[in-house]
Amino acid sequence: MVFSASVSQPGTDSTGAAFMSAPLNLEQTYVKFWAVRGASRSVQINYKTSHDSTSQPFLLLTTTDPRWVPDIGWLAMGDSVLIAVKVDTRQLKVSLEPTGLQFGAPATLTLWYGGADTTTDTDDLDLDLFYREDHKHSWTELGATQSLVEKSFTYNIPHFSDYAIAELNEWTVGW
Repeated sequence: MVFSASVSQPGTDSTGAAFMSAPLNLEQTYVKFWAVRGASRSVQINYKTSHDSTSQPFLLLTTTDPRWVPDIGWLAMGDSVLIAVKVDTRQLKVSLEPTGLQFGAPATLTLWYGGADTTTDTDDLDLDLFYREDHKHSWTELGATQSLVEKSFTYNIPHFSDYAIAELNEWTVGW
């Protein structure tokens, strides 16, 4: 799979006209962007499979109210924090950093699983969205909103950690 990302960080050019950031190529399946307290910022990560040239969504993350950053403390209105999104291409998993970043109004995370494995019918799987604080903690089921039509999960996250889509019985094999 080839991943690409676009970051919604409005800016201005030399004439003062607003523009949006251009799409980014995710060679390392990793993207960073600045989240600003009081301003909506988002990143969308898409992918293309080797047998399909059309771009498909994988992740959409939108933030508006990052409030508290580990090792930094409380953010004032207008302050920013650098956010990193890491994609694990072997599993439907993402790590959102800085781990422990907390929000006043939750950030919204949507993960799509439609293109995860063309050899498996995902309609027959008992999938859910899980999270864990870090590698020392076990995975916890979130009960996110699932769209069977879009083959996605959406969840309002109060803080950053690791998130993954998995089959409920997959945890018995020791992820």
